[in-house]
Amino acid sequence: MITSATNEPAVPERLKPRAEVRGRIRITTVLWLIVGLFALSMAWPALKGTYYKVSGIAPPDDGIGWRTDYAAALEESRSSGKPVLLDFTASWCPPCQVMKHEVWPDEAVRQAIAERYIPVLLDVDQPGSAAAARRYDITGIPAIRIVNADGDVLRSGSYMSSDAMVDFLKAPASAG
Repeated sequence: MITSATNEPAVPERLKPRAEVRGRIRITTVLWLIVGLFALSMAWPALKGTYYKVSGIAPPDDGIGWRTDYAAALEESRSSGKPVLLDFTASWCPPCQVMKHEVWPDEAVRQAIAERYIPVLLDVDQPGSAAAARRYDITGIPAIRIVNADGDVLRSGSYMSSDAMVDFLKAPASAG
């Protein structure tokens, strides 16, 4: 049935939304918007303090000299003879953040890395890290891998203290 004044189908009165229902819908929408804005405001400090900037990948300035290009690090390993230290991490990972603030800046850790390794920081949330994460079957982070120039794993580790990291870094290289 079509009304003559507007050429629109007539809607039975029982199907028309009532003013009170429309009011509840508006209130609910506003409340969800407020909840969303509150959640964003609570998450903002964590979002802006990540390892990486929105414009591109920038490793932390902890004195280690992290690289972010896995393939280039393997090439550098071929020419230098040093193995590659891979740190699979993410900004949302609490143990990764502890390592970022307490383990990697430790002077003994930094010195062991500088003497023996090519350090590569790979954020598992970055598309450029996906291939390496798949290759090493990374299912949990932090994940530490020491690999040779061919990418073969020499040692594997996870979260550890500064002292444990120094021992891990100074242990003799072995396959597996």
